[in-house]
Order: sequence, then structure tokens, then C-alpha cells
Amino acid sequence: MKLLIKTTCYLLILTFHFGCKKNTPKENYDKNTTACGVKDPIQNLPWLNAEFKLLAGGPTVNGIILYKYEGNEVIEIQNSLFSSTNQHQYLCDGTKLNIGETPAFTKFKEERKLIVVLYGTNIWK
Repeated sequence: MKLLIKTTCYLLILTFHFGCKKNTPKENYDKNTTACGVKDPIQNLPWLNAEFKLLAGGPTVNGIILYKYEGNEVIEIQNSLFSSTNQHQYLCDGTKLNIGETPAFTKFKEERKLIVVLYGTNIWK
């Protein structure tokens, strides 16, 4: 009987330890992608890595998208919790793109060219 109780407790501990979902984004993206002059920009651009770590959940509801806009590479952070006027576009150095006004955002949406989805899903095509 003691062996049965010990075995059951051991199995419960293993189940709880390995069965709990961690609140970190899945790292299933192409680490060979080059953007902003670096290979694996999600890991090698510190500001982008910090943004990536904030994306809780899976790649189906979040995205990191690389666009070309006005001659610059622009990284857009997409999260299903952001508004539809997503104001999370950044230049390669982490500087926020100033497109807060509706005409500027509309121009960005019309003129941007998709380069690659760095992570997750492009939820605001």
C-alpha cells in the first residue's frame, strides 16, 4: 500500500511539474533570417528580444513582421490585445515610427512592402 501511495505521489508531482504551461512565447521561428543587418534579429537586437519576451501565448495570436517602408526596414509588433490602429512600428535601432495620426498610418499601410514574418502570424495584413 505504501508503495502505491509513493508511486501515485511521484506521478502527480511529475505531472504538475512537466504539465504546466509556461507563460513564454514559443521560439519556433527561422533563426537564419537576416534583418536590420543581423542574423536572427529576434535574439540579436536587444530591444526586439525584449518585445518578443512580452508576447505571451502562441504564434497564432502574435506576430513580429518585417516591412520595407520609405527605404527603411520597419519591424511591426502585432499582438491581438493591441488596437486595430496598431502603433507598434519600429526602425531597426528600436526607434518608434511616428505614424500616430490616421493619414500617416493609412499611408504606412498602403505603401509598406512585406519582407518576412519574423515570428508568429501576420494578424493585420
